[in-house]
Amino acid sequence: MDFSPEKILYYSVDLDELSKIRGEVREFLGEDCSDIVKGRIVFCLDEAMTNVIEHGFTEPDTSKIELRMKKNKGSWKFSILDQGIPFDPTKEKSETWKELYDSGADGGFGLRSIKKIMVVRYQRLKNPPRNKLTLIHTR
Repeated sequence: MDFSPEKILYYSVDLDELSKIRGEVREFLGEDCSDIVKGRIVFCLDEAMTNVIEHGFTEPDTSKIELRMKKNKGSWKFSILDQGIPFDPTKEKSETWKELYDSGADGGFGLRSIKKIMVVRYQRLKNPPRNKLTLIHTR
């Protein structure tokens, strides 16, 4: 059973968009969750969008990143759709934070954190060819 209509927003492939994205996610969640849960969800969306912008495109791109947000009875669902380089984070091994820290890794902490906080699903859509990353948090 759906709890509310889906909200769909579009963003440029630009890190300057991140503050707008954080604000929109906070506004979307409203008073429906504690500040701790809201902070975790905003963090996950910020990390996921940053990864798309930084790693999904090899050069400046004029396409838009689509963010879909939906409140269901038992969860909040966020889908990020982009035309960047295909990447399935569900197939990536998530090293422990200690392994990441000890290795001196430049990245991986955000993806590891997202997988701990949210249910992560990935699809490669065919028409038009796009990535669809879905993050779900239980209410």
